[in-house]
Amino acid sequence: MSGYAVIDLETTGFAYKTTDRICEIAVVLVDADGQREHSYSTLVNPQRDLGAQHIHGIDATDSRVAPTFDRVVGDLTELLAGRTVVAHNAAFDVRFLAAEYHRAGVPVALEPGHAVCTMQLARQLGLPPKLGDVCGYFGIPLVGAHAALNDAEATAQLLTRYREYEAVARAWQELATAGERLAWPVMPALKTPAVPRGAAQPGSGLLESIVASFHPTVQNGEERTYLELLDRVLLDRKISAQERRELDDAAARLSISPADRDRLHRTYMLGIVNIACEDKVLTPYEKAHIVNLAGLLQLDDVETEALVAHAHTQADASSTTLELPPGSLIVLTGFPAAEKARLTQLAEVRGLVVWSGVKKGVAAVVAQDPGSSSGKATKARTMGIPVVGADALG
Repeated sequence: MSGYAVIDLETTGFAYKTTDRICEIAVVLVDADGQREHSYSTLVNPQRDLGAQHIHGIDATDSRVAPTFDRVVGDLTELLAGRTVVAHNAAFDVRFLAAEYHRAGVPVALEPGHAVCTMQLARQLGLPPKLGDVCGYFGIPLVGAHAALNDAEATAQLLTRYREYEAVARAWQELATAGERLAWPVMPALKTPAVPRGAAQPGSGLLESIVASFHPTVQNGEERTYLELLDRVLLDRKISAQERRELDDAAARLSISPADRDRLHRTYMLGIVNIACEDKVLTPYEKAHIVNLAGLLQLDDVETEALVAHAHTQADASSTTLELPPGSLIVLTGFPAAEKARLTQLAEVRGLVVWSGVKKGVAAVVAQDPGSSSGKATKARTMGIPVVGADALG
């Protein structure tokens, strides 16, 4: 299918070959006549911290409930195949996109030379190269820059305005069909639901719908037997390799299918939430306990966040003050140097001990964004340590 696929990405940084990942992607389709056809946008879970959040403004909890790239790559390919890729600073976006395809195990021979770069065209036409400046030149609105869909929509309009220039008009049809020559991997589109910004916020409906899909009841004696064993295993808040084998053997012996076993794990977690919220209070330690157990049972991040959101609705208050008596160990993560120094001083005045890494005995990890997937925050969650914001220090 000829035409254009205008893309924009938000990323955790610039190192596409190594540590950085895509955290938001948008595609706007434009046909060979320059007419806008369709748009698509979703946050992408980069499975690491989000980098410069002050620039792209993506909430870490929203990111954690978003699909990983391998879950959207088929849907993305369905949009891009046969079209010419367009981006403002295409060298950046194309290299990142190709790197993500490679990590997903479906490499594509997409290179910057295959794409139309509206920034490079601006320079060739004697226009200001920055997206905001060139959009301003044409009177194209750009609201909420560094949100992928806003930037992609503006870039798509910019592309069509370039047709006013003879050099672009002459090459338009050739460019519109150039993407047909690029071979994309053949793979199924999973129709993974897109996750927008604000998805994890109360009232968005996403997390509520997930909890509503959980089944709170046990159907027979075999399932009750399995849950009783699971409860005993989790008394120490961990599952050893031997205990996993025992759970596997019990499920096989009781003829519990993998799908039913997953259902039972969600049922168990609903029970944990109900117990934690019996007193109508959800403490940071109870929240950490819920997150830890959900991780042990291998629930997805989105399911874990849905359980936490459900717990908040069960309690009278969304949180209580974290008790940090003098001598408590805390870890700081995600803060700029100056803010980290200020918080360190504040903690020391309170008699707290700021530790460099997460270990047994740490009372809390204080994060710039409590939803962060930084290494320290992730390790804390696996250990049942609360991850809280800077307001916990007063």
